[in-house]
Amino acid sequence: MNRYYKLSSLSKVIVHFTLLSLFTLVANGQSQAPSDTLDPIALDPIPLDQKVGQMIMVGIRGTHLNADAMKLTRSLILSGDIGGIIFFKHNIKNSRQFRIFVKSLKALPVEQPLLLAVDEEGGLVRRLRKSQGFEEFPSAAHVGTKLSTDESYDLYSRMADQIHRAGLNVNLAPVVDVNINRLSPAIGQLNRSFSRNPGDVFDHSESFIRAHNDSDVLTTLKHYPGHGSSREDSHNGITDITSTWRSSEQVPFQRLIDSAKVDMIMAGHLMDKGIDSKYPASISNSHIQVTLRDEMGYSGVVITDDLQMGAIIKRFELEEIVIAAINAGCDILQFSDPLDLDENLSLRIKEIVLQAIENGQVDPQRIHESYARVIDLKSRLSPSVNPISE
Repeated sequence: MNRYYKLSSLSKVIVHFTLLSLFTLVANGQSQAPSDTLDPIALDPIPLDQKVGQMIMVGIRGTHLNADAMKLTRSLILSGDIGGIIFFKHNIKNSRQFRIFVKSLKALPVEQPLLLAVDEEGGLVRRLRKSQGFEEFPSAAHVGTKLSTDESYDLYSRMADQIHRAGLNVNLAPVVDVNINRLSPAIGQLNRSFSRNPGDVFDHSESFIRAHNDSDVLTTLKHYPGHGSSREDSHNGITDITSTWRSSEQVPFQRLIDSAKVDMIMAGHLMDKGIDSKYPASISNSHIQVTLRDEMGYSGVVITDDLQMGAIIKRFELEEIVIAAINAGCDILQFSDPLDLDENLSLRIKEIVLQAIENGQVDPQRIHESYARVIDLKSRLSPSVNPISE
């Protein structure tokens, strides 16, 4: 598909939905319908392509805003083509550099604030390291075994305060996977689970979430529907939990949802053929819309696990991944690996989505729903800008 066709198709779809909204407004006006009966979508001035932009989170290559590697990213942020950024160790030279970098990103004049995320679980999964001037924290397994919930709250308060002082506003944690299989290469062997007991997982996850929220940092439950019984690592390939998954793995998710303790839930690349024989949970309507939303009662933001992980990208083409994830009920599509990232990825995703809407493969209502959820989540962010120094 050539560049001209991409742009013309994008423009055509935007114009189509703009005219549709205007037509609806006129029709309602001519019928003299009262204002409270007007379709809120028809009144929404936000272009559809900008709503899609809010659904995209990517990794980036740079370490400061004016780096050559950041030129295109900066442009995409300013144009609303990216709604969130996830940071990794290659973005961090030291604590002062990173704070300045994040502060400069937050200062960009955008309509909606960026979600600025990091994987900071403690233990082996951490991005803020002692060698860079940050405090490091123990693993979830250590916390679940050695600490009370009051002690874990105190520990995670220090973690959350450090994340907040770095200028970040999202931690892609806690792990609420139940440690069913202690030899699981992705969870058990890496000490990423609080406990084999789902009640203990809930208790320490609740402390984690409360500590972060008290420091104005959003959290993310992962990996739905539960990675703790797995025998494979979804970083490398599809992880089939059809015969290993246990109902106890749902307990922490359900209790946290019922307790209104959830900011976001991350859907894992986990295959349960009893629920969906084609797609893993991360892009499965049966898992996300039917089970998580309709049956478990979750109405908040769902973010996918990294859609560049081996479990997903080796099996499906980008177009199918994007369309399936949106139709599944996912609100944020995460593409984390900036070293293997098409610089125009966010534009490609937009084109895929808008073309799918035009072709009838995606209902535009899904975009409106996800946009509303993401904006509601962002409304909880603190407006303050991070300090440069301690």
